[in-house]
Amino acid sequence: MALPLPEGELFQITHRILPADYEMPSLEIAYDHYSINYHIRGDRTTITPGFTFTQHPGSVSTLAPYIYHRTVPASSEVYESILIKFSPLFVKPLTDRFGEQILDQIYARPTNRFAAAMQPVIYGYFTRLLETYSQKTPYGEFRSQCVLSELLLAILEYRLPEDNSASHATPLSLPIMDAVYYMEIHYAEPLTIEKVAEIAGYSTAYFSRLFHSQLGKSYSEYLSYIRIKNVSRLLLNTDKSITEIAIETGYQYPGNLSSSFRQKTGLTPQQYRRQRKTPGQITVNREGSDT
Repeated sequence: MALPLPEGELFQITHRILPADYEMPSLEIAYDHYSINYHIRGDRTTITPGFTFTQHPGSVSTLAPYIYHRTVPASSEVYESILIKFSPLFVKPLTDRFGEQILDQIYARPTNRFAAAMQPVIYGYFTRLLETYSQKTPYGEFRSQCVLSELLLAILEYRLPEDNSASHATPLSLPIMDAVYYMEIHYAEPLTIEKVAEIAGYSTAYFSRLFHSQLGKSYSEYLSYIRIKNVSRLLLNTDKSITEIAIETGYQYPGNLSSSFRQKTGLTPQQYRRQRKTPGQITVNREGSDT
């Protein structure tokens, strides 16, 4: 179970800095709170029964109660974020004004991105809430209610229209979630379907059918999706060569990576890097230092 709100409290905010390899040891579910998480550093992938999504710096994840979830690292950076937990009672002024369905609208999408000009505004809400929470003034709770309501409405109004989460064909069973979790962690290894079926506790044939029915993709298609996702990340955030990236993401030969990448994106890895990488973007060199 996810850590509940402290006894007697309806709101909590935490600034977290965790090791790059931090991963949730097991599935968790929140019973008493909604959560909002602003990602400052470190990419993270979250697996739930209904969708899988990856968060990048500047994005905001929104997770409603009663959803099993598990997060895994998706980059080699230290993981830093600001996490908010709140009870529905804490935002009662908001739901009294707009109806309880306002939370359903905000939480209909698990991951939210914003235009560059809007990102400092969103981040500002989180830092204001963090400052107010730490001061513990007589009016702090009311002020936090007001700022949190503004933040929730800003997420709804200003998030970009695209949804970067991967919806599953049907809700994932817990064994299939364990399989997806294992694939997200071990995608760089020679990952056979027989091995992952064993992790899930099924025969290979049954696992193959169940995996496809729940995710809408075959095992090999989903493994390719995970690898291409990580190839894209390394192309944009490092200056590693295609050969190095191929080795790091589970491709035996660079040609296999290039062929698979072009099939999925319509671009070669070199073209993707040239077109998508922001001029002057900080990258990580082959020794691992900032350049």
